[in-house]
Amino acid sequence: MFKKLPNPAVFLDIEAEGENDPLRPAASLKAFRGRLVFELFRDTVPMTSENFRKLCTGELGGMMHYKGNEFHRVIPGFVAQAGDITHGDGTGGMSIYGPKFPDESFLHKHKWPGMLSMANSGPDSNGSQFYITLKKCTWLDGKHVVFGQIKDGLDTLMKIGKAGTKGEGAPKQRIKIVNCGEIDRDAVESLRMEDRKKARRGLLATPSSPIRKSERWVPGSMEESSKRRSHESADRDRDSGRRKSDNSRGDSGSRKRDRKRSRDSRSRERSRRRRSSRSRSRTRSRSRRKSRRHRSESR
Repeated sequence: MFKKLPNPAVFLDIEAEGENDPLRPAASLKAFRGRLVFELFRDTVPMTSENFRKLCTGELGGMMHYKGNEFHRVIPGFVAQAGDITHGDGTGGMSIYGPKFPDESFLHKHKWPGMLSMANSGPDSNGSQFYITLKKCTWLDGKHVVFGQIKDGLDTLMKIGKAGTKGEGAPKQRIKIVNCGEIDRDAVESLRMEDRKKARRGLLATPSSPIRKSERWVPGSMEESSKRRSHESADRDRDSGRRKSDNSRGDSGSRKRDRKRSRDSRSRERSRRRRSSRSRSRTRSRSRRKSRRHRSESR
């Protein structure tokens, strides 16, 4: 049904309205905007990925589009949820396959912030609603289908998380998807390269992605893929060399500790022998005195 193609990338342009409180300026909410870019796992969950991609592009027309949708549930330190294209309040939704479609696979886990997963009301009840994790959520594994991960815009995602509330998660401000669609993967990688250059120059505190280097996809031609694989193997070799040197240092330290323990045990053994020899000599002297006393009394 689905061709074996590279994993696609999609974007969500986010815009949040500000809110001024003249009585409590500190409680005022600042407006913000940003872009979230996700890689979809079409290689492992093609059905779920294609559902999300087509709802992002709006190629089916009508209401089958995330554009204009709002985040209706945001719980700080947990998830940001959106995608109710029918009711907008978390009670509806519609997939490209019909009202609901089954769980495809639980291969991917909610292992860090920025994992893209399907919201449901039970087994095999996926529609259009989705959520983005704001931290590692292992208790959701095996219940919700993870079908993507964030590639750019983690700072925007954290701003969305701060606009939420505990409990039911009603957002403190309106957070809207003003535009969405598919994006070229090479363009995403060039953006990530710019972020890494800024981080090296000190313009960014940290790179904007929580994804480890080995987990990132490889865009472009086979030549680029082979180059990246060679770089990653060189990094692994360098890390293994560091680990070996650390182990050698640890071995020398353990040998020193073993020698010290053996010296301490030998000194304890010598002191124990001295005490036992003293006690034996005292016992012998007491027995001699007793025998002399008995002999004198018998005379």
